[in-house]
Amino acid sequence: MRAKPHAGWVRAIRTALGMSQRDLAARLGISDVAVHKLERSEQDGRISLAKLAEVAAAMDCTVVYVLAPNSSLEDTVLRQARRVAAVRLGYVADTMSLEDQTVAPGRRAVYAEAYARELIAAGDIWRNDVSKVDGTTSDLSGER
Repeated sequence: MRAKPHAGWVRAIRTALGMSQRDLAARLGISDVAVHKLERSEQDGRISLAKLAEVAAAMDCTVVYVLAPNSSLEDTVLRQARRVAAVRLGYVADTMSLEDQTVAPGRRAVYAEAYARELIAAGDIWRNDVSKVDGTTSDLSGER
């Protein structure tokens, strides 16, 4: 996937078309200054998708909106489940070690992986709550 041009897509496409700000302004029915502000807002990431689509149409373009995962969705889910399992099981391990009932490191990894798979199956990996082991909620983000 190509990175956004430094000056933004609107300006890059407009210039590649040989279109001045005044030309684009006329096609959009706005002022030259408004086109400059529009290009600046796109460059700064503040332009709305609706406005970007309007500008694209004026340049015979189409806006393509996409969320591209950084890794496979399966990997993201598994990574999150493992993180939650590690945190939740960490509390259990700490409590058990206080009672001199530690679990061998190899077994701990097996339990953590099994618990991560259970969390995925239960759909319980995206809550911000990883502060309690017993399943009660204590949202660390402050959101409810």
